[in-house]
Amino acid sequence: MAFTTLQFIGFFAAVFFAYWAMPPRFRWGWLLAASWFFYAWASPYYLIFLGVTTACTYVAANGMKGSERRRRWMTGFAVVTTVGMLVAFKYLEFLFANVNWLMGAVGVHASLPAVKLLLPIGLSFYVFQSLGYCIDVRREMVPAERNFFRHALFVSYFPQILQGPIGDYGRLAPQLFKERPFDYEQAVCGIQRVAWGFFKKVMVANIIADRINPAWSAAGDYPGFICWSAILVLYAIQLYADFSGYMDIACGCSQMLGIRLDENFQCPYFAKSISDFWRRWHITLGAWFKNYVFYPLLRGGLLTKLRKRLKGRRKLANTVPTVLALFVVWFLIGLWHGADWSYVAYGLFHGSFIILAVVLAPINDRFRTRCPALVGSRCYAAFQMVRTFAIVTIGYAIFKPANLATTGEILRQMFGALDGGGIYQIQYTLHHSFIKVFGWIALMFAVDAVHYTKPNGTIRAWLRRRPAFVRWSVYVAGLWLMIFYGEYGSGFEQFEYFKF
Repeated sequence: MAFTTLQFIGFFAAVFFAYWAMPPRFRWGWLLAASWFFYAWASPYYLIFLGVTTACTYVAANGMKGSERRRRWMTGFAVVTTVGMLVAFKYLEFLFANVNWLMGAVGVHASLPAVKLLLPIGLSFYVFQSLGYCIDVRREMVPAERNFFRHALFVSYFPQILQGPIGDYGRLAPQLFKERPFDYEQAVCGIQRVAWGFFKKVMVANIIADRINPAWSAAGDYPGFICWSAILVLYAIQLYADFSGYMDIACGCSQMLGIRLDENFQCPYFAKSISDFWRRWHITLGAWFKNYVFYPLLRGGLLTKLRKRLKGRRKLANTVPTVLALFVVWFLIGLWHGADWSYVAYGLFHGSFIILAVVLAPINDRFRTRCPALVGSRCYAAFQMVRTFAIVTIGYAIFKPANLATTGEILRQMFGALDGGGIYQIQYTLHHSFIKVFGWIALMFAVDAVHYTKPNGTIRAWLRRRPAFVRWSVYVAGLWLMIFYGEYGSGFEQFEYFKF
């Protein structure tokens, strides 16, 4: 049940009105029933995997009482069952294919059977969310939830189960069960945010996707640096509008229920470095890997021993373990996106710039000390933003095709001849009916710029202070634009990150 369908609008309307009409003590149970129904809509078969994840993490979290050995075993049980299921359904085919390739390379004629299992939707997200909860219980940061069905609601809460944001138990769970009165202002803000998410999806993301999708399957027909630069920039805008639009709808729906989800975006294309980009893009995924992979690796026994061996060389002792931990993290972040070496390459592409920043940190510090006026100037800040956006955009040539051969063809077409080749193809792609989308793109980034530069003066806050006539004129105009100029319907329902 995609967010931009009439089915979801009807479903959420029923959930919303029933939620606020019933006695507060029954509300969390209603949300659980609604979440299970929402997840089963695609296939009742998926409930099996959701149920297994919920049961295993419930048992693990509640079994962490007693000795340290028992806590370690129960944490291992949670990791093996949840990650094992993720590996089996998302990566087994990829793993077998690579094992077969290796056996063929060394002359072994036997091969593992081809395995293709149906990947349950949202598995990558709710596995990480429930596993993070178990680790937090292990660290005694949160208490274990004794009620199985309350735990089930935390794992399956419907606005976030398919594409995140990946929830933190300490922030999300108390809100799910808190009894609260209806807040009209919060409901209005939620509706406005949902509408803004719909705008991003149908007025920007879908229109761009419809125009540039043919290029990904016929890269050789689009030669030239200018042509592919335009396509990659447009894809960067499409992906942002698509993914952040989904998050706006998810957060807005949740806000209408009085529940605040973690923010997943903070103007990522205004970032001044790749590490800054990942603090603004898919924030909850980066935070998850930082808290549950990077720091445990850095403080773990292996890298601690390495640090001690290098203690006579202070710079190396600090840098080498950090670089190794970052390499593992970015390898896994790439692999999390999909079972293909192109996704691994995408993760390592971004990771290489972050590792380079760590290695060159002393030089960068000296530069900042010697040139404070330049570093603090607006021109330098603009240069950093453009540089970062260019790197991110080139990375999408690896990310979008999900095939290294296609990526190679794109880069060959792009950098093989740094001329205006392909200008006719891009002119055809950006024909006159597409020009209208540039106005919507400008509006989208203008609103983001307001949020970025004036965090306490949002467009929604300004709109709330206007007379009712002005507010409703804006609402009606926005709805009219989306109905008559947006692209929606068959083929446009799903979001880009749905496949992950």
